[in-house]
Amino acid sequence: MGKIKGTRAGLQILDLNGTIIHKLYNTDIVKIEYQPWGYINIVLNSGGYKTNHTKNCMNDVLSQFNIKVFQKNFKWFFSIDNGSVTWDFEDGMNLGIDNDVVVRWGLTSDIKRKAQ
Repeated sequence: MGKIKGTRAGLQILDLNGTIIHKLYNTDIVKIEYQPWGYINIVLNSGGYKTNHTKNCMNDVLSQFNIKVFQKNFKWFFSIDNGSVTWDFEDGMNLGIDNDVVVRWGLTSDIKRKAQ
């Protein structure tokens, strides 16, 4: 377990046999599971710490998948494809990526329009 070079305070990376965990202090904020058939499962979790630091650390990791977490009117959202599709953010939510297509499921899986 080591600090990611050149990144934000408190952020560490763990590699557990194909599962990459990005840990911010004591919270696993992004867990990425690479499946042998090419499918990627991502689990997001703020741990209840919906701060700019947590959001920025998540975005550092998620940028490789063209996914972004953002805040508007004190509520968190995440978007894909530069905001073309936006969902409400939920702790413990799952994102699946298969052939560059992002699918989201969690407590509620309704697609949302851009945050207003």
